[in-house]
Amino acid sequence: MIIDGHGHACGIYYNGDSIINYLDLHGIDMVVLCAGEPKSNKNYAYPMLSNIFKSTNLGYFFNKIICFITRISKVSNHIDEQNKVVYNLSREHPKRIINTYWVNPLDENCIEKLNKYYLLYKFKMIKMHQCWNRFDICNQKSSEIIKWATNKNIPIFIHLISEKQVLQFIKITNNFRNTIFIVAHMIGFEKINKNTENPNIYYDLSAPQLYPIKIVKKAFKAVGSEKLILGSDTPYGIDNIQKIQNRLKQLYLTQKDLDNIIGNNLAKLLKL
Repeated sequence: MIIDGHGHACGIYYNGDSIINYLDLHGIDMVVLCAGEPKSNKNYAYPMLSNIFKSTNLGYFFNKIICFITRISKVSNHIDEQNKVVYNLSREHPKRIINTYWVNPLDENCIEKLNKYYLLYKFKMIKMHQCWNRFDICNQKSSEIIKWATNKNIPIFIHLISEKQVLQFIKITNNFRNTIFIVAHMIGFEKINKNTENPNIYYDLSAPQLYPIKIVKKAFKAVGSEKLILGSDTPYGIDNIQKIQNRLKQLYLTQKDLDNIIGNNLAKLLKL
């Protein structure tokens, strides 16, 4: 089983037919989909800068670009409507598209919305993104969201914005040791893995443009195949799944380890 654990409802994943055609073409069984740019079928061909710049801080550099573009385009104003788009796509293809609910801790009604749309959308995962919504992971609303997800046993997929927020995130993980977190793009992996006491931290391999392969090798050595999750971040990067699979070949994994990373881990987390 191959699951793309991180896709956005735009670009090649813009509508149901396009999604299914892409999944079938690349041998992908399912995609975990979250909100994206509204009414956009644009794909982004990002260069593999991580093959040139080996710094583990490359993700923070890209975060600054994402913050700037998000602020100018105001795409974060459309998260609620895009959550509905994702839900409708998952209804259209329930065996192939898994819906994620993007929650904004800066929205004072975020908990009320979580309660309402959990019943309606039956989403499998929560998304939090500090570049789209400039919240502090330690603020009150963030803590309320984390408590909510913990009680529902729903994983939180989080994109961290800075080294400072990585350190704050570590504090949160140690306060919420039963919460399942999936850290986007391997951001802050070394600090998080070294300092967290939460055994339920997973790491997303999507957007290989943002981190060097040495991070994947360190992660596999440190946490094994059980805590790594395949993802693409489509449409932000062309054929990212294939790029990551090519990296995984360099780790000389057993079939069991490979199966864990490309689908089994996420299938267990989401009870698929």
